[in-house]
Amino acid sequence: QLMIHVNRAKGLAAADKNGFSDPYIKTYLLPDKTKHSKRKTGIKRKTLDPVYNEVLKYKLSVSELELRTIWLSVWDWDRFGRNQFLGELYLPLSTLDLNDPTPEWYNLQEMDKSNQDMDTYRGEIQLALMLSPGQQEKKSSEAGSLFISVKQARSLPDTSSTDGFVKCYLLPDRSTKGKRKTHVIKNSLNPVWEERFGYEKVSLEELSRERVLEVTLWDLNKGASNEFI
Repeated sequence: QLMIHVNRAKGLAAADKNGFSDPYIKTYLLPDKTKHSKRKTGIKRKTLDPVYNEVLKYKLSVSELELRTIWLSVWDWDRFGRNQFLGELYLPLSTLDLNDPTPEWYNLQEMDKSNQDMDTYRGEIQLALMLSPGQQEKKSSEAGSLFISVKQARSLPDTSSTDGFVKCYLLPDRSTKGKRKTHVIKNSLNPVWEERFGYEKVSLEELSRERVLEVTLWDLNKGASNEFI
């Protein structure tokens, strides 16, 4: 059994407007990037120097150790939006003295795009939008309703078990009242929702100049923060 003692971090970047972050740490034991390989610490609120003192455990044989690499990343937790990346590091187990439990400091690095295939193709989503009533026949300044149909997604990243749902905001409104969300489709890389949302009292003129529709897809994690897809 491999045990990773996550002790603490210091000098993290401030991701929130209050000058702090709500950091947590996530690990994978590469080359496995599935949910089975993911481990996470708890979230520490409003701090740039979090203390975790947590142990993340993996079951594997001694012969596997030299072939595995710890991928550790630090994230700022956001209740209503996307969690923000704060830093990462890669630790090949073949380079570590696993018989020495003495804690060591490691420098976090910026995101390595070349090593993160999860930042390239993430699948596809099918949407349909309609502004009602027909504003093309009326003044563009007259208010109507914007309808968004969330049809389906396909070819989502294979994380062994994806419980996908879609979340929408009509920016700049990020309030709870402005959030729209589908139900969760469990254990599918090609989920079908066929759900329709509406935003009232919006005009074609307003949409073209001031508003942006943000559509995000998430993997539900019960008891932990949801995973951005």
